[in-house]
Order: sequence, then structure tokens, then C-alpha cells
Amino acid sequence: MNKAQLVRRIAAELNASQASTKPVVEQILQQIHIALSEGEKIFLPQFGTFELRYHLAKTGRHPQTGEAIEIDGYNQPSFKASTTLKLQINRYN
Repeated sequence: MNKAQLVRRIAAELNASQASTKPVVEQILQQIHIALSEGEKIFLPQFGTFELRYHLAKTGRHPQTGEAIEIDGYNQPSFKASTTLKLQINRYN
């Protein structure tokens, strides 16, 4: 499912127009993006948690020359599903 399909499905569920639903969906996604950028953890009960996980700097090798290179540490967005969501998903399979 992509964003347009999500907007369509939510609009149908709420008996609302897609034009009025799209800004709401975009605002939710924008707020998640902003919170993660600020290092916040987003906890949505019965859905899951969005958070950043820091990967430490490490030494790698250039594939053509074999020369050692330093790979900087970085933040990786992560999502951990709640137990409720996991149970719902597995119930339908």
C-alpha cells in the first residue's frame, strides 16, 4: 500500500473526501519525521514505537583497492510493533 491508497482507504472509512483526508495523513507523517529528527521516541499504544537507533562508527574496506576507510556512525529510524499489533497480524494469517 502506498500513501495514495492509504488516503483513499481512510477517506472511505470516515466517509470523507480524499482532498480533506490527504493533508491529515501528510501532517501525521510530517510530525513523525520531525519528532525522529529531534531524537524523540514516538509511542502509539496498540500499534508500536518509532525510534532512532545509533550505529557506531566502524572501519570498512574499499572494495576495489582494499584500502581501510572509516565509516561514520549514523542514526537509523526503527519501528517496533506492539504485542497487540503482532497478535492482530497473526490472527488474520
